[in-house]
Amino acid sequence: MRLRYLILLAALVCAALLWWFRPWTSFSPHNLNNLMHPDTRVENFRHMDRIFPSVPMPASDQPVSFPRAPGPLPATFEHDGRTVSVQEFLQRSDTTGLMVLKDGVIRAEEYFQGASETSRFTSWSIAKTVVATLVAIAHGEGHIRSLDDPAKTYVPALDGKAWGEVTVRNLLRMATGIQFEELYDKPFSDIKLLFYRVFLIGTPVHDVISDLPAEGPQGERFHYISPTTQILAWVLAGAVGEPVSQYAHRALWQPLGMQDDGFWNLDNDGTELAFCCLNISVRDYAKLGQLYLQQGQWQGRQLLPAGWVHEATRRPEPWLAAGNGYPERGYGYHIWVPKDPDQEYFANGVWGQHVWISEKHNVVIVKTSVDPDFQQHMAEAISFLRAVSTEIGGP
Repeated sequence: MRLRYLILLAALVCAALLWWFRPWTSFSPHNLNNLMHPDTRVENFRHMDRIFPSVPMPASDQPVSFPRAPGPLPATFEHDGRTVSVQEFLQRSDTTGLMVLKDGVIRAEEYFQGASETSRFTSWSIAKTVVATLVAIAHGEGHIRSLDDPAKTYVPALDGKAWGEVTVRNLLRMATGIQFEELYDKPFSDIKLLFYRVFLIGTPVHDVISDLPAEGPQGERFHYISPTTQILAWVLAGAVGEPVSQYAHRALWQPLGMQDDGFWNLDNDGTELAFCCLNISVRDYAKLGQLYLQQGQWQGRQLLPAGWVHEATRRPEPWLAAGNGYPERGYGYHIWVPKDPDQEYFANGVWGQHVWISEKHNVVIVKTSVDPDFQQHMAEAISFLRAVSTEIGGP
């Protein structure tokens, strides 16, 4: 009997050690457990390569710097009938970096909580807009022949699966008809289970999402889910014949003159986590915004297809307008449009990441944050971004 207990105890100890060290995956449970902890998240969001495997995104061989003409930010802005201090909002929303461009000139640049101009801030869902930008370039280069091609055209592994029938356009519009629950406050929602399987068990992300079923027709309803971008990136990689990070470096990083080394986090199988995990500096995020502001043109070259920015940010579908899932914003081709837009749109990530573009004022604003109350602050953040655009850019 005693021997049996000793064997059982040894088995439990071995199981615990295997689970803790998990030789089948490169993710550390300790690091994952502390990723969002209040004492560590500020540092973690600048060093996600310590948490997850990653692939480098080297700076451009010919880096581009924006000229500078510093000026003051507005002292206050109006939101919901009250006057808010700009500095108080920046502090309350746990801002880590802020850059304001007017006419491609840096008017304001500030860093907080130990960050600097070369800090690499995690993007969260700003990465989704980057993936869509790369899809636009691939479409312009002829790698993606039509936005109405189904995903299986470029990813044969999706043939016979629900994802395989979804068109590139409906992936861009988050209108896939695929069943998935993206609720972050529910312990066992689909998105939480995706994280558990990818990060704790080490299952390749494509294996986790490829068999998701359809729950309705595609192209009829906005349903924002992160697997959509992962499938879109899979389509992109299949179309261009190289990993997303390599294509991004060749087709976007080099032409834009990215100044700082960045990186893209990977799953245990070496695939880019395309829906969340690009990490670059504030001034390089600003280049992405400036590219959109310039309608896809950069230093005399049309990087994005002519008309793409207009098509991506001014969608006519009523079910993409604000109020269809989010009261203060609507959607385009993997980019957000605020309610009652005035030539404005923005890339956005959880925890308060923003790349804001105001065509009317010729302004780009980048704000990175570590804000646990980002959802409650979304409408206020839009008011802040609009106020800065008006103050810097003029009426």
